[in-house]
Amino acid sequence: MKNKRISFLPIWGKQNETIPIQQMRALRKLGAEAEYGLPGSVFPLSRTCMAQRPDLISLDWIHQYCLSPGLAASLIKSFLFLLDVLAARYVFRAKLVWTLHNLRHHDPRPRKTEQWISRFFASNCIKVRILGEGMEEEICSYLGVAKSKLVVIPEGPYAGWYPEGISTDDARKMLQIPEGNRVWLYLGNLRPYKGVEELIAAYLKLQPENTDLIIAGRPWNTEYADFIAEMASGHQGIRLAMKLIPDAELQVYFAASDLVVLPFKNVLNSGSALLAMGFSKAVVAPSIGLLPFRLRTQKQFLYAPEAGLESALRNVMSLNRSQLEAIGEANRQEAMKYSWDDFALFLIHV
Repeated sequence: MKNKRISFLPIWGKQNETIPIQQMRALRKLGAEAEYGLPGSVFPLSRTCMAQRPDLISLDWIHQYCLSPGLAASLIKSFLFLLDVLAARYVFRAKLVWTLHNLRHHDPRPRKTEQWISRFFASNCIKVRILGEGMEEEICSYLGVAKSKLVVIPEGPYAGWYPEGISTDDARKMLQIPEGNRVWLYLGNLRPYKGVEELIAAYLKLQPENTDLIIAGRPWNTEYADFIAEMASGHQGIRLAMKLIPDAELQVYFAASDLVVLPFKNVLNSGSALLAMGFSKAVVAPSIGLLPFRLRTQKQFLYAPEAGLESALRNVMSLNRSQLEAIGEANRQEAMKYSWDDFALFLIHV
């Protein structure tokens, strides 16, 4: 029997390739041929099929292939994508598997068109992979598919992918954090749906004693960066690193922190949470999407959106560093329960 050929789309790029690279490595280790499909947003599946002849195409986000901010452009792109999907499936006989990272695009898009093309695509996939339990009914309702179409396969851990090993003391010296201070960390892209402004507002209201708040990550645009900078202006305890944090520097921010705060407004899955777990950190986050599944070893740190972030942070303030470290270590062990081989084995045998 020939080795199974599996192509991955879309191409994530150098700044966000943790998941596909580890997934392809796992497949190759198991004897499959795995590579990125072809770049470009016009007929990506058909062109990949012609060039690589894959048995299966594993897709993550499909928005770039079928959606634009405007309705007319979205309809045209969606129609072309529809033809592309049908050609890949019926002309080239490729199987399609979709990993669902979020139900809706975080930026404004024509929502009816978005749901329609998502339903069409899901119906033409042999399976829709979701990354945890607890949202099956909502996902099935949105996509218009039976529960049997879904398969739950969590991501493998990020631990071991990024450099780690720096001590807390050394990390804090590098960031010029006063000795003995507590550190709360938000690390990730800075976008309105991430809730960074709510985190800053809660910090300013609580005014936690001897506690620094670090906001690190690349801002969505200049206007949003200016908004965050204005909120933080004049407050010495708020430290901004509004830039892309290189892989080698991630360990500095995580080692320096006592707690990671992810105050998302709307999210299905979170790579930021998995990253924090890999660095053995306790995580404050809302009880939405798949976060209760991913962070189930520390449910006391999850807050109902209606209760608000402030109340969750107030509860955390009573815990000492050793208690937070124990919760963080439990998070890392939970993340390590899963492997990139889990999805690789599924793709080989589906």
